[in-house]
Amino acid sequence: MEPMPAAAPLAALDVLGAAPAAPARAELALLDLAAGVEPLSARLQSSPTPAVTAAAAGPASFGVTASGLSWFSGATDGGFQCLAQMRHRALDVEHVYVAPQTFADMVQNTGSWVPRYASKAPVFMVSLALLPKANKSQFSQCAAGAFDGYFRQVGANLRQAHARAVIIRLGWEANIGSGSHPWGVDTPDQVPAYVACWRRAAAALKAGGPALNTEWTSAKKTANKALHVTDMYPGDDVVDVVGVHYYDSGPEKSTQAVWDKYYGITFNGGPRGLGTWLDFARSRGKKLAVSEYGLWRQGAMTAAQADDPVYVDNMYRFFRDHAADLAYETYFNAMADQHALCNADGTPTSFPGAAAAYKADWSLGH
Repeated sequence: MEPMPAAAPLAALDVLGAAPAAPARAELALLDLAAGVEPLSARLQSSPTPAVTAAAAGPASFGVTASGLSWFSGATDGGFQCLAQMRHRALDVEHVYVAPQTFADMVQNTGSWVPRYASKAPVFMVSLALLPKANKSQFSQCAAGAFDGYFRQVGANLRQAHARAVIIRLGWEANIGSGSHPWGVDTPDQVPAYVACWRRAAAALKAGGPALNTEWTSAKKTANKALHVTDMYPGDDVVDVVGVHYYDSGPEKSTQAVWDKYYGITFNGGPRGLGTWLDFARSRGKKLAVSEYGLWRQGAMTAAQADDPVYVDNMYRFFRDHAADLAYETYFNAMADQHALCNADGTPTSFPGAAAAYKADWSLGH
């Protein structure tokens, strides 16, 4: 079992009425990843759910990239510009978080500061709470339609965003439990209500904004063996994109042998490795989003131990080789002591080896 570090507070992800700083993270996914690639050194490199037709959800396609890459490549907002400068390429996806205390705050924020970020890139991706803190674990109420009006208004608000496409990453990482997110699932008996809630919320969001894309995202490993992550899948008719978090942890993929070992791994009958998550997305007729990934310095690790160019290079190769099956990827370029390959204030990164690999790879233009 991979270690689960203590969760950081989510408060900085969404402050009512103010644009957020680089987001503080709740406990994010633990990670692993692809096989058969050449070494880095060679290159330096309750009422009825509203109806949603099957045609409403399908493989995501967002047109031509701004980056010139063959896939859509972006980042969290806090490190957006410095990554673009480092790789000498525009970013294609802007990623912000909206996880406030209440539904009223969610409506307020998506109608005020959130859409202002949409013009930074062709694709605007919003990580949106399925349930805010004030409504923790209220899946049955959600499924019965108690929150439909809020979701419809959020959808209408985000419909106004000036971006080519808007993705709502609804209730990310539910598979790591309620200790990390108010919408987290802890027991098998919660799964049916969770699925019904997700479906209902997605339908209401699209009622307000018909062109919105909805993404179902999980942490790579569902450590709670009482849960089966594929049972939590809301359905092909309401999911446009399947997403996964794939950080460099559990264990760190600092050698090709470790990378290869974990690429095709499963856990408790469900996907865990990056290759098995890709297979799952394909099996549902969806493209895969790697919506959070990055280095992860934690616990007693030194910065040098977390500085992992092998992981970064293999992530690049996965994106390049599977571009046709990829909806997008966004690097979690926040928290300078844990993940950031560059810093918005110009201070040097703590991870120069990984930063050099990212610069070399993403500059190639494949």
